[in-house]
Amino acid sequence: MRQFDLSRHCGAPLACWNRRQSIAKRHERNCTLRSKGRVLVALAVGSVALTYPVEGADATASVNSCQAKMSSTFLQPSWDMASWDAVRWDRELAYMEGVGIRTVILQWSVDMDANLAYYADPPTWYPRGADIVGSLMSAAARRGTSVWLGLGNVYTWQAHAGDQNWLYNQLYVNARTADHLYALYPGQFRGWYISNEVDDSLLATAANVGPMTWFFSALTDYLHTHDGGLAVSGSVTYSGLNQSTEQFSHSVSRVLGSLDVLHVQDGGGSGYIEATDIRNWFSALAPALAATGTALWHDADMYASPSGPMDPARLQTNLNATCGLVRGHSGFSFTTQMSPAGIGQWSHYLAYKRYVWTGR
Repeated sequence: MRQFDLSRHCGAPLACWNRRQSIAKRHERNCTLRSKGRVLVALAVGSVALTYPVEGADATASVNSCQAKMSSTFLQPSWDMASWDAVRWDRELAYMEGVGIRTVILQWSVDMDANLAYYADPPTWYPRGADIVGSLMSAAARRGTSVWLGLGNVYTWQAHAGDQNWLYNQLYVNARTADHLYALYPGQFRGWYISNEVDDSLLATAANVGPMTWFFSALTDYLHTHDGGLAVSGSVTYSGLNQSTEQFSHSVSRVLGSLDVLHVQDGGGSGYIEATDIRNWFSALAPALAATGTALWHDADMYASPSGPMDPARLQTNLNATCGLVRGHSGFSFTTQMSPAGIGQWSHYLAYKRYVWTGR
């Protein structure tokens, strides 16, 4: 995948490089070397108060008594979504409320592959696409829905995970995007979502670990000290099964332990991962992340292999697999796999709604 050209967006390349380096240098002053060539996770950020949604009962309930429910969902920008009017946005959020989902996590605000910003960005930044962020924020304000905003997304970023220069560029884009979004919506959303999602294949590649640790630590440090000092979240998945559960947990806590919230994709939609597998690796993740202070969330696949919405009974079984191990449950993705407006039928929505309100 092509490398993002900073010179198009902030004038002369040297000026861009200097701005980009200043971000890195501020981070380096707050870091120390763990060992030669490896950067330690950024030091704690002063007195910044961080908040994130918590499913109170879920964090302490026993496996037998817990009834896991999604309280948040990811929202992935799409061409279809770009055409939604206010009525459709309100309808989608109302459907979510009906099953207890009161938080939306927008996966990205800039599609770096399509070279489009989905918000009212400055004319010197990316070409402006549909204002998905603005529409979401307006609907959320009307309905009292909480929002976390994603930053810049490159679909095949994993190919660059070990490339320090490429990650410098990605850090610059994410930092500037956050500056723009907070200037537009100060105090109106809960936190940030880093769109660069990690998998166990990346974590199992030694050359990627140092650069990725630096990237997530540096970006989290920037977001903690700028633009409202909001909480920072990210995502990881274990679906490749490239490490043991212990190795995976150690790698996750090292590379992503600077985040405030980590959504772990359960892989249930892959067709080969069962609820027992999900509980197995979450059981290893929970104590590993507890040591970092990162809140562990279960991000449930709502789709089934090879395609289409997951059977409601299986979704419920997968959600309950992590009872007592996580701070909450999110899902990918309500609008495409459960919403009556999105999938054109009511059966999945009504089945899950019955489970949420009756436990059956």
